[in-house]
Amino acid sequence: MMRLSEMKINEFLELLASKAPAPGGGSVSALFGAAGAALLSMVAELTVGKENFKEKEIVLKEIINESKRLLHILEEKVDEDTEAFNKVSEAYKMPKEKEEQKLERKKAIQEALKIAAEVPFSVIEACVDLIRLYERIVDNFNKNAASDIGVGILCLKAAILGAWLNVRINICSIEDPDFVRKYNEKGDLLLKEGIRLSEKIYDKVCGIIG
Repeated sequence: MMRLSEMKINEFLELLASKAPAPGGGSVSALFGAAGAALLSMVAELTVGKENFKEKEIVLKEIINESKRLLHILEEKVDEDTEAFNKVSEAYKMPKEKEEQKLERKKAIQEALKIAAEVPFSVIEACVDLIRLYERIVDNFNKNAASDIGVGILCLKAAILGAWLNVRINICSIEDPDFVRKYNEKGDLLLKEGIRLSEKIYDKVCGIIG
């Protein structure tokens, strides 16, 4: 099967709109994150080289390089999320007639659920890193691209909220209390930071646009 990240936009949307259970919200969250990364790179590219921002050249180039690195990571997560979901589905379909089969099935389900939680969690981490980059550029960019900054930060806010839902729906079935506690605690901190910064940046953009 063709990788989701290599599909044409209309092909991806048609598959998303079908009765197939995956790709779903997790892959879309990663895609939103990738879009946020791409818009950040675009704004930095439109700003670098401008006379008014000459003293910010080094910072802008760092933002371009880092946003592109995170873009590629998030592109991979579009596929990884669907692959993780498919592994969970396969584990639930394992035979369970005999006691030994039940144990193997339970182990496989738990392992698959952990991966299915880890993938969207890594999306949150990448998106919060991107939001921090937006904070670095929001006072130092070509103001003609203000709306692009706003759209990009909204993509990332949606991505972290959506990815968090996908983390939670998987960890609620995980029986490892240490794993659940770790991801709940880390996720809560990242989510609070991401939402706080994204709303702060969006308000700044609205102030710039007027």
